[in-house]
Amino acid sequence: MKKRLCLLVCLGLSLCPGLRAATPIHVPDLREKTMVAPRWFGPNAFPVPEITDGRVKDKLCFEVASDYYRGHLTDGQDDTYDLFLRAWIPLFSDRVNLSLWMPVVERWNYDASVLEARRILSDPELDPGYGSGDVYVGLDIQLLTETARRPAVMIRSVLKTASANCFGYARDYDSPGYFFDITAGKSWGRFRVSATTGFLCWQTGTARQNDAVQYGLGAFYDGEVLNVAAQWGGYIGWERYGDAPMTARLRLGFDVGRLEPFLQIQQGLRDYPFTQLRLGCAWRF
Repeated sequence: MKKRLCLLVCLGLSLCPGLRAATPIHVPDLREKTMVAPRWFGPNAFPVPEITDGRVKDKLCFEVASDYYRGHLTDGQDDTYDLFLRAWIPLFSDRVNLSLWMPVVERWNYDASVLEARRILSDPELDPGYGSGDVYVGLDIQLLTETARRPAVMIRSVLKTASANCFGYARDYDSPGYFFDITAGKSWGRFRVSATTGFLCWQTGTARQNDAVQYGLGAFYDGEVLNVAAQWGGYIGWERYGDAPMTARLRLGFDVGRLEPFLQIQQGLRDYPFTQLRLGCAWRF
């Protein structure tokens, strides 16, 4: 009797499409563009990843820095200050290291023109504001070491958490993301060049994400005292509505034993309306 009842129930479900479709399925309209993109958020929402020289760190290294960002989305006030920490930790092999970085705390101050441009519904009298940024966790793997004929090749895989807490002020996406890239680098004496390409992705809403192609070039000079790194790069999302940031960076470092004080300047060229000034120091162990 029980077996017959089960067969009748199964037969009824198969003949009643309305019952099978009782749970609604949400399909996002991909024709609608979102504003969850670098142009409309703060400088730490999902910046252009730094270009590596194609080699993993074979020694423990820590970096602490302070940033100032001047926003250019409007002619009004748009200032951001933050404390930035980063670490490279060698793992079980000299070809693999763990990389961690995070804007630990940021302070911002902008006026009504920026609120309007970013469609923020917050009261401008609440500014300046404070918040923390996302945590980035990366794994760097040396695929090929450099020889006289071939470049070094490194692959990097990075996860961005959704740990930030200031989506209402358009400071962060409040959603996870990730990127992975592959970089080739070659040295000629003290000079080195590198090129990178990869894939970058972040969530923009329920059942929806933005996928981007990543690119970049780097040039490096490793002197006895002065170290110079020049980078150009960005990524291009599929929505094409503020999601194709491009930046140029210049970093000057000074070797003082195990310490390297440095100055970095970054200029947004497209969809990243910020100028960055970074002062910091790196420790190598």
